[in-house]
Amino acid sequence: MRNAPDLTDEQKDAAALWHAKRAGGSLSAREAVAFEAWLNADTGNRLAYDQIRVLWGQLELPARRTASGAAARGLLSRLTGNWRRKAVAGLAGAAIAAALVLSVIDPSSLVQNWRADIVSGDSRMTQTSLPDGSTVHLGPDTALATDFSGGRRQVTLLQGQAFFEVRHREGDPFTVTAGDAIVQVVGTRFDVDLLPARTQVSVAEGAVRVRSPEGGAGVLLRGGQQVQVREGRVGSAAAVDTMLALSWMEGRISVEDARLADLAAMLGRYADGRVMVIGAAGERRVSGTFPVTDIATSLETVAEATGVRLVTAGPWLTVLY
Repeated sequence: MRNAPDLTDEQKDAAALWHAKRAGGSLSAREAVAFEAWLNADTGNRLAYDQIRVLWGQLELPARRTASGAAARGLLSRLTGNWRRKAVAGLAGAAIAAALVLSVIDPSSLVQNWRADIVSGDSRMTQTSLPDGSTVHLGPDTALATDFSGGRRQVTLLQGQAFFEVRHREGDPFTVTAGDAIVQVVGTRFDVDLLPARTQVSVAEGAVRVRSPEGGAGVLLRGGQQVQVREGRVGSAAAVDTMLALSWMEGRISVEDARLADLAAMLGRYADGRVMVIGAAGERRVSGTFPVTDIATSLETVAEATGVRLVTAGPWLTVLY
């Protein structure tokens, strides 16, 4: 018996896009012809498409049932958070097939919520007081783990975005860990945004020191400054418009020359389903202000502004490519 061909990432990506178009009803007559040509061009193309089609068929009915009630929709929104490739390494569809699965439920988000002491759910902003009297404002789909035992003041941002107002206690630092970033403060107001490929720290008032787990002195940030930590490396401090950095607290996402992949991650926190970017489209740059009250329209605006295409597969998945 002949072995099945090894599928490339390009074939899997293309198969997912064709399926999203067909499922979303956005396939034009010309694209239908192109789809048939692509399907018949290589046996691997057909196999990749069949895998996606079967997988989606297995998921679609449970997803509709899950989404049928208001309480279930809240659960779906809460669970469709940050996705990581490693959570689904064994699935045949890898990158895109995994995205289809996780458009219904994201195991990594479930794990983070189980680890967390504070979970924001799908509320636009949640404010809570910490045991030391500090205050934290959480964006949607955000999870924190805390340790205030034995005089410690340690918080781990597991996913999402949070703005901290830290109560000053002499000689008693407050620490926030988010991805590869470790933020140490005494008393200040600052924002931490844990994005798929980096962590961004912005200071509104006071000063914080940002370092990585690899050690070193790190970078000292003062009010009106921002730094990015990527792959364990702390960047240089840069001036930032804190009104832009904190615009999410006012119901909008404002960015200047941001990667499309990062903006999609920010907007995706407010969406009912998953938002994903495929391939080189993620590196497109975009500036603007986008309301979080109408994510579908904001995503359409983003697609038009960056010259990328947008397809949807029901209420569960939006793809920019």
